[in-house]
Amino acid sequence: MNKGVRRITLPFRRNDKRWSAALLVGIVGSAVVQSSLAPVAAAEPVSVATDRQEQAIYERDGIAVSYVSFALPLPANAPAHPAACDRTGFLRYRPASGPGASRDADHVVVQQQGLGGGAVNSDGVAFNTVRSAMSLGTDIEFWALARRSACLDEMAGFDFALQSGNYLDAVDYYFNGKELGGQRFAGFRQSQDLQILDWMGLDRVVRDQYELMLAEMPDQGARQQKYVCTGISLGGLVTGMFADWDFDGNPATQGDAGFNQCAAFAAQDSMVSSDPAAIQNTPLFREITDVVVGGTNGVVQPGIRAGALPRILGPAPVVGTKAFLIYRLAGLAAHLQPDAESELLKHLPRDLIIDTTLNALFAPTLSSFVTGGADGSGNIRDFRFTNEALLGALIDNNSGNFALMQQGIGAFDGGPVQEKSFPNSGEATQIPLLGTYLRLSAGPQKRVVPTDRNALYSWRNYDEVQGAYYTAPNHEVADIREVARQLGTGAPTAYWETYFPLKVVVDIFAGFGGARSGEMDNLRYAGMSRTKPNFVAFAGDGFVQASAGALFPPPPLTQVTTLPGYNHVDTIGAAAVQNDGRPDYSGQYLAEFVSSLR
Repeated sequence: MNKGVRRITLPFRRNDKRWSAALLVGIVGSAVVQSSLAPVAAAEPVSVATDRQEQAIYERDGIAVSYVSFALPLPANAPAHPAACDRTGFLRYRPASGPGASRDADHVVVQQQGLGGGAVNSDGVAFNTVRSAMSLGTDIEFWALARRSACLDEMAGFDFALQSGNYLDAVDYYFNGKELGGQRFAGFRQSQDLQILDWMGLDRVVRDQYELMLAEMPDQGARQQKYVCTGISLGGLVTGMFADWDFDGNPATQGDAGFNQCAAFAAQDSMVSSDPAAIQNTPLFREITDVVVGGTNGVVQPGIRAGALPRILGPAPVVGTKAFLIYRLAGLAAHLQPDAESELLKHLPRDLIIDTTLNALFAPTLSSFVTGGADGSGNIRDFRFTNEALLGALIDNNSGNFALMQQGIGAFDGGPVQEKSFPNSGEATQIPLLGTYLRLSAGPQKRVVPTDRNALYSWRNYDEVQGAYYTAPNHEVADIREVARQLGTGAPTAYWETYFPLKVVVDIFAGFGGARSGEMDNLRYAGMSRTKPNFVAFAGDGFVQASAGALFPPPPLTQVTTLPGYNHVDTIGAAAVQNDGRPDYSGQYLAEFVSSLR
């Protein structure tokens, strides 16, 4: 849709005869529309990114991984910020024996991350997609994009611990004032300390992607043949916005439009759309929602900039700043000392946010959650775990209580367990209609909790779960050793962002609600991703397909597949080889889709 037309006429579409007949200026309006949509000769867009740098990370099984970054300074009026915030980049996965330049690859997958996800979030699916493509005889690159806000990630403690081999160095650095290499942690930043995030909303996210794509592949014809634009979870929504974004702000040109940079679109457990409710298809709704939602957004945005509304999830339990850091530290511990008895919880201070997070993830019953385990059930600090088992207790689909974080990474060993009923039992998700939405809380599987406070609980990996009554090999799909390595990663980019900007979410939902003015002025088109091949992979044990996927189905010609036994995060974090001997379904199916493009 051309927004220049909307400013000149009443609600009107070129092909809507009812409106054109009702308009007194119909003839003139029609001429304006035809003129504004006519092809306009324009120079191909050119990236303004400079100073390309590439840092080798590792090479394994014939796949080279590096971090590529470019200088792309924030606007001159942005608040003071670290120099790293004037660069943006991505993790690059490619066949080590393949082309050295991205433009020479057969295809390049460009992946946006989910809510709070850093570039390492997509390490598993990136590696597995390239691996599967190699087996198909196709040279595919995979770029796991890092949002600009990753420049604020906490890395020093992780980098030091990875060198020392002692995860407690990082734990004590962040929570107990330990000095590392002459440096002391300055403390967690609060919303009021993060004004720079006001410059890192949706426009910055999609514009960084655009600039990187142009910089690495200057020829537009090549971009339209080779780039496959994808996203996991929230990243799928961002990709939908990217497709419909007008990057030069000129309604008369479309060479710069997002959809004209991609050969195809794909999503893992998500959808690619800027207009899922099809508001833009109805002129009256389009105008009303822009006035109402756009006007509301015009009030909300100044509220964020003034600090009246939060910029980050910050103090929220389970999904806030400390919670995401604890997941990373648990991964670091399981990576460095997997079989050692964990001391992580002993080194975490007792405060409301930390204790609520741990209790919400571990509590077996409502009574246990309300009392913090004082009802006799105990809390997570009362039990003994190896570092791997502690990580499993927090995020495994048969133990952790929060579906969004769950992965099928194995099962407890070393002591007895009992089934959980908080926040609901896995069986409750079988209730017709209601059960679909109960998946949103804690997933569809039975969850269990340790019961013996003297036993040292250890962990069976995903391919060692035979005999665990509450799970089965076809519902365990991720290797805890790889998950731990990814979570414990240090510089240049983390698995979870420390300070994810909520402005990105606000911008997306303003766009979904019909805002096309103010800060959403460049969201000019609607549904243009549907004009290209589409692929969606849904998690079989997830909650997206049966909820949002049912309410807002993919385009009719989309290649839709369901990944059996996968949870939401498993769609990007599954093991390279599954328990049935087949390659990771997510990476394999995506590689097959990309390889089929001509």
